[in-house]
Amino acid sequence: MNNKEKPNNELYGNHEDKYHSKNLISRYLVSNFINNIEKLLKSIPQIGVTRICEVGCGEGELLKITNSIFPDAELNAIDISNEIIEIAKRNCGGIPIEFSVQNAEDLDKFPDAYFDVVICCEVLEHLSNPRKGIEEVFRIGNNYVLVSVPNEPIWRILNIMRGKYIRYLGNTPGHLNHWCITTFQGFLIDPDFKMVASNYPFPWQMILLQRKS
Repeated sequence: MNNKEKPNNELYGNHEDKYHSKNLISRYLVSNFINNIEKLLKSIPQIGVTRICEVGCGEGELLKITNSIFPDAELNAIDISNEIIEIAKRNCGGIPIEFSVQNAEDLDKFPDAYFDVVICCEVLEHLSNPRKGIEEVFRIGNNYVLVSVPNEPIWRILNIMRGKYIRYLGNTPGHLNHWCITTFQGFLIDPDFKMVASNYPFPWQMILLQRKS
């Protein structure tokens, strides 16, 4: 095993650059992931969407997609890494986005129910306290919340099949939390939000929630 395969509990973001992989299978899977994200975002009525926040924006790929669907909405994006924020800024050049460095478990710069749409994709599995993270996402969300995480144990099985992280049973470095479809739906149960749509592009799971009337 090389150093790149050693788990690191402080590792955030994408361990591999899945958006620009040269592997044909990886490119197909990521393309399917993006297509399903787009479908869920396009299912949200554009009327009334004025503010959107991506929690854990990474390199900014989903910000570009979000802007194409909601071109008139104010975009905010946070990530725990200033270095990643700088990459996202370059990657999203020309798109007006308000970036800030914050921990997903403590979004104190934002007031309650501030954003019409909150996106939190491939973040919760990295958090030391995912319950606090999802509570913060729900707190700042005024209407819709879109979340995605790896679908376990399929994710780890896929890693093992491609010869990755064998010593750690296929667990990707930095993934501290693991959910199958049933446990993730249970994790998302909240008195203020209801699940309105879901997609399961192999090997991910993504759910769209809406604040209850």
